[in-house]
Amino acid sequence: MTRPQKMLRALSAALWDSDLVSSRLTLAFGEFYWTVMLFWPGDTFSRPTYSHMSVVMNEEIWGIIFLVSCATQITIVLLDDMHSTFARYFACWNASLWVYTVYSMLASVYPPPAAIGGEIALAVSACWIWVRPYILAKGYRHAYRTA
Repeated sequence: MTRPQKMLRALSAALWDSDLVSSRLTLAFGEFYWTVMLFWPGDTFSRPTYSHMSVVMNEEIWGIIFLVSCATQITIVLLDDMHSTFARYFACWNASLWVYTVYSMLASVYPPPAAIGGEIALAVSACWIWVRPYILAKGYRHAYRTA
């Protein structure tokens, strides 16, 4: 097997044949650090980057939302509960949280802040955790019908 074939096989296994535990833990760490920064003394939302988020809720409420999301993410990993109905609903919620966070930051300032790259990666990761089971289920159904 050639090196590109090995790399493709490894990438395929990481994307399709895992429970994405590392991605979930990275999301939990991101949510934890958002919580810490939002509870930090001072007015974080006075910066233009967070103007859309500040219209929706204040910093403390956002901090609580990120903290609950972090705790839920870690609980799902610790209980190895990646495929339950609750975990799938949570994945939808989590993807929505990250997509809204990224959208609100991008919509608040122009040009976009360079430091938002991490949040974009987290939003893509959260979306992948949410949609991947549905893609896999469709693929399994198709494979079963054609077998």
